[in-house]
Amino acid sequence: MKQLGVGIIGAGIMGATHAKACKAHSKLKVVGVADVLKEKAETLAKEVGAKAYTDFKEMLKNEEIEIVFVTTPDHLHKEPAIAAADAEKHLWIEKPLATRIEDAKEMLNVLEKAQKKGIKITVQFSTRWYPFYEAARLVVAEGYLGDPASSVMIISDRIDVPMSMWGGPSKTWAKHSTVADFLTCYSVDLIRTISGREAKTVYARSASKVLKFTPDFYQAIVTFEDEFQVYFESSWILARTKPILSEHHLNFVCSEGTMQYTHANTTFATHSIGGGEIFFAESSSIDMLREIQEKLRKGGIISRIIWESERETSYRGMVKLKECNRALWIPANAPHKVTHHQGSQLNNFVHSILEDEEPYVTLKDGYRAAEVVCAIKRSAETGEIVNL
Repeated sequence: MKQLGVGIIGAGIMGATHAKACKAHSKLKVVGVADVLKEKAETLAKEVGAKAYTDFKEMLKNEEIEIVFVTTPDHLHKEPAIAAADAEKHLWIEKPLATRIEDAKEMLNVLEKAQKKGIKITVQFSTRWYPFYEAARLVVAEGYLGDPASSVMIISDRIDVPMSMWGGPSKTWAKHSTVADFLTCYSVDLIRTISGREAKTVYARSASKVLKFTPDFYQAIVTFEDEFQVYFESSWILARTKPILSEHHLNFVCSEGTMQYTHANTTFATHSIGGGEIFFAESSSIDMLREIQEKLRKGGIISRIIWESERETSYRGMVKLKECNRALWIPANAPHKVTHHQGSQLNNFVHSILEDEEPYVTLKDGYRAAEVVCAIKRSAETGEIVNL
């Protein structure tokens, strides 16, 4: 079977991650690795059996390369992505698409023209394959929870990320990016995917009391279509002593139900019981829950029905409250094997190339996320509401 030739631009953490994943993929072969630092390019190239380059433009001349992964730092995606598109290579671009809206617009304009020539382009949002997020998308899309009303999504990192992972404050490229570019873009993409709605207005705040060279956090209130209100928060100054490098929290409220999710390892207390829960309206039948459970099972997602007959409890001896659990629990540590869209973003991207189909995560998805994130940064800088 013919293997698709892969070129990697950027031999850092993500470049190495994708190069190794491509090396292990039966339909891919890593042909070239480019990095401005010769030693990094040579080290990774040797590990995956590829040729090292210090100039990605030279690598793009290699006709064996059909797919290019752009894994340069956040603020350096535009030039290699456009060059790869001009060379008519299929493109995987690390999130975010860009850190400046001007760059994002220029990339969208150029890359859309490449798409018309058959070039497949995706932006890395692998979180769409997380079991609970796919379950959340399904129950909302199929109307089990009614209309989205409000949501809170928090994705944050320990301080190791901006301070240590890229060489410390004097060397880190984090000073050219922000935690909104790095993490909030995931949240925006997930909320868009789960709700099926687009953002309309943005108001945000930020501060930098710890890092000094880049904002410590961003907090934003974003109004989506149909008055769906979302609060986004991302920081990258969490204590190094926390048990996980990156953590997620989601609360999603609909007219007929509520969803919530947290990583299993976010705290020591949630280590064994983390995951997601979907709470349905009290009128929901157990047959409906079994129906949803079966749909999730077919998609490789393990869930457990939590069902309780109606009962009354006393609240402080003053009022009677009705208790009637109607929920699905999706444990974080269950042996899920998500099958939707070929089971992973890499498999989906390869499939889209071989079958001439649109990738599940599109160029426009990457642009929409960048658009909202850039509006969050602008609003935090100006103190004004930004209309999209």
